[in-house]
Amino acid sequence: MVLTLSNIVLIIAAAQASLLSLLIFQKHQNLFANRFLALLMGSYTIILIHLLLQDAGYYKYIPQLFIVVGIPLAAFPLHYFYTKYLITRAITFRKNDWFHFLPFICFELILLSGNVSGTMDFSAISMAGPTETPILFQLFNVAIIIQGLMYFGTSYRLILNYNKHIKDILSSIEHVQLHWLRNITIAGISAQVLFLAELLLLAYGMNVSDFVLSSIVFAVYVYGMGYVGLLKTEIFASPNVEREMNEVVKIESVEINESSGKYERSGLSEETAQTHLQQLLQVMDGQKPYLNSQLTLSQLASVAGISPHNLSEIINSLRRQNFYDFINSYRIEQVKKDLADPSKQHLKILSIAFDAGFNSKATFNTLFKEQIEKTPSEYRRSVLQTIGDE
Repeated sequence: MVLTLSNIVLIIAAAQASLLSLLIFQKHQNLFANRFLALLMGSYTIILIHLLLQDAGYYKYIPQLFIVVGIPLAAFPLHYFYTKYLITRAITFRKNDWFHFLPFICFELILLSGNVSGTMDFSAISMAGPTETPILFQLFNVAIIIQGLMYFGTSYRLILNYNKHIKDILSSIEHVQLHWLRNITIAGISAQVLFLAELLLLAYGMNVSDFVLSSIVFAVYVYGMGYVGLLKTEIFASPNVEREMNEVVKIESVEINESSGKYERSGLSEETAQTHLQQLLQVMDGQKPYLNSQLTLSQLASVAGISPHNLSEIINSLRRQNFYDFINSYRIEQVKKDLADPSKQHLKILSIAFDAGFNSKATFNTLFKEQIEKTPSEYRRSVLQTIGDE
């Protein structure tokens, strides 16, 4: 067997996927979503080995193994379930969720019956060139693309909604954002689009790479999914992150009617809302709850004596901010006040930021620059110089 670049990539990715699957199964089952990640890595191991065996022509010796070709129909739902259960924090698999695996089961039964009855010659099918693929497997390729785009697209939408929703619940979101999973999902979508492009070009007689390009992109996606998912496992299983994620799940997002700018399910009168707002502002100025870097909507609601639902409504409707921006605007003001204090010149800017409730240097610098249009150091120099001139 002569190793090509695609063979090497597939071998490395398959080995990594297999190792990651075993690690997750053995050490990281406490987080329920990781069971789907482990199964996903296991299925990708089989898929990558299948691609390698097919590319190397080994199916002519053991054609029965070609039956694993249907595994992608199970893998894509597993990506979706990993995303779903990571976000919802559910710890039981719903009975209706099994229906997502029906296409995989049906296709495998067709292959099995075809092999047993002798109506399918797996050896000939596996050795067929791109232009000689039987109609059943051409349809299978189309089904893979449709299903993959559907499940990746649904996962992507879940992630976007989640990343937007957490700003209504949490004041610090660095540890619970899913940008990493969003980017990996985009890589999966890219692999599917590239596979579709190669299929379409093949239909017009242009065999660009024998599907080597899409195989390599898919291998990169698999590696990223397993490796980054494993790194994030410890973070998402930690007690603090678990608590914050449960806050997101516990408190329902309140939908705003874009045309009226009011909450569709609001039960607050304008007078009551204004009263609650003044109550909230007094708490913010007097007790300074924003100094707690892990402050959540429900915690602030408890301190202010307002229900979480009404508190979210007041902040969004009357302050035109989400909870995250509302709390961090107070933290920025606290930092500005401390930076302008000559008695605190000896303190490092990052120390002042942490004292004000921030727990991430990158987040602090970004938010400060967005609101003040100066870096913290520039602001400190300018305000202290002004004080000195006076």
